[in-house]
Amino acid sequence: MDPASSIVTPASVPDPRATETVADLADQLRQLRLAAHRPAPTDNPLTLRQLAVLTGLPHSTLGNAESGRVLPRVEVVYRIAQACGVPDDQLPWWTAARNRVAGRRRRAPHPAPPPPPRERRAEPVPDQPILADDLLLELGGTAVDKAAELLAGRAPESVVAFLQRLHPALVAKLLATMDPVLATGHLSGLSPQHAVACLDATDPGTAARLLTLTPVTAAVAHLTAMNPEAAARALAVMPGTALAARLPHLDVDLVRRTARTMPVEQRTALLTGAPLPPAVTGELLFSLGFDGSLALLRAAGARVAARLLTALPADPAAGLLAELPARDAAAMLKQMPAEQAAARLLGMTDRQAAERLAPLSPRPLGDVLAHLPVPCAARVLAWFADARRRAVLQRMRPERAMPIRWHTETATYRLWLPTLATEAATSGATSAPTLAELATAGPPPPALTPGTGGPAATG
Repeated sequence: MDPASSIVTPASVPDPRATETVADLADQLRQLRLAAHRPAPTDNPLTLRQLAVLTGLPHSTLGNAESGRVLPRVEVVYRIAQACGVPDDQLPWWTAARNRVAGRRRRAPHPAPPPPPRERRAEPVPDQPILADDLLLELGGTAVDKAAELLAGRAPESVVAFLQRLHPALVAKLLATMDPVLATGHLSGLSPQHAVACLDATDPGTAARLLTLTPVTAAVAHLTAMNPEAAARALAVMPGTALAARLPHLDVDLVRRTARTMPVEQRTALLTGAPLPPAVTGELLFSLGFDGSLALLRAAGARVAARLLTALPADPAAGLLAELPARDAAAMLKQMPAEQAAARLLGMTDRQAAERLAPLSPRPLGDVLAHLPVPCAARVLAWFADARRRAVLQRMRPERAMPIRWHTETATYRLWLPTLATEAATSGATSAPTLAELATAGPPPPALTPGTGGPAATG
């Protein structure tokens, strides 16, 4: 079951922000599991075994988390909340609750006998956040890895205030040694400027982990404000799913920079995965080079290749189609909307277009020709045998077939036909004009007489 399909309704989500003890946390996690959405109203609540499948955690680990006897790890709490459909902006509530419980356990004094009734005084308010200055004094001179371990037991608001006082390079080292989920929560609490400076100062792997766990909107804001080189390095090592969710929202220049540093396999996976915005698709495809793009189009299959070519501007798409084997190109053109296919054929010569349309049956071939300017459609048809031309025109709508048929009967057209043999013998000279350059050539098509489907009378 996809966690995205098991989102709990707002009214049923337990609120962990008041959690005080391990028992409280266990009860909250149990309520969260029982409240998770099920595919059908008659389905039983989510079981621990089903939750184990969703989270990838052992059944015993989940049972301990709900027992109230063991404090679960931060990662366990995060995965449970995520699998039960807690919204991204509320996931930090659960990790903060776990860390708050951990901090209270570490600071709890050994129980002492209560004072006599007459000597009792008002109880102090427990667990007030520790001032950043106090933490600086307490952790001064401590090694980074040890400091990170000590900070794991502090209240999150205290840690954030402490990190806000430190140099970004030192914060980057601390975040790199912390549990990633915990570190992401602390990063989200910093001021935007300080968070970006810390991400710039950390290594690409750590930055990628933190930005993967950060909700998409916040991650995009950080990436946009980061040093472009640091952002590109982090994106280049980010998991594919997280990268695909963030790339569409980034500036094209950053996408271009990222594509240059990304492994070819990762670029290929992105291009052949879920559809991306045309600008992103273009940058990723162009980064492969011309030969690499051709290899990808041939390996991706006609449907995916057609989607990629449709996302590209018409001229570069025409250049790629012109270099592909005619049968491969025809299969891709068939998968495109006829109007998009025609737009890409305009960047080819009439012979190139005819060769790539030849494998199509008459009806889809006619659908594409119907979207070309009449002189262009007529020139493409000239490369086919008479029987083939008639079959194509018969399957076109009369209002499109008639002007094309009329054009093939003009004197200019008939004088041009004998030159086709010469063009074929030269194997298609590169100096031949494209269909777009020929779009205005030749006489205008005739006007149609309303209700007759034939040319209007002239003179």
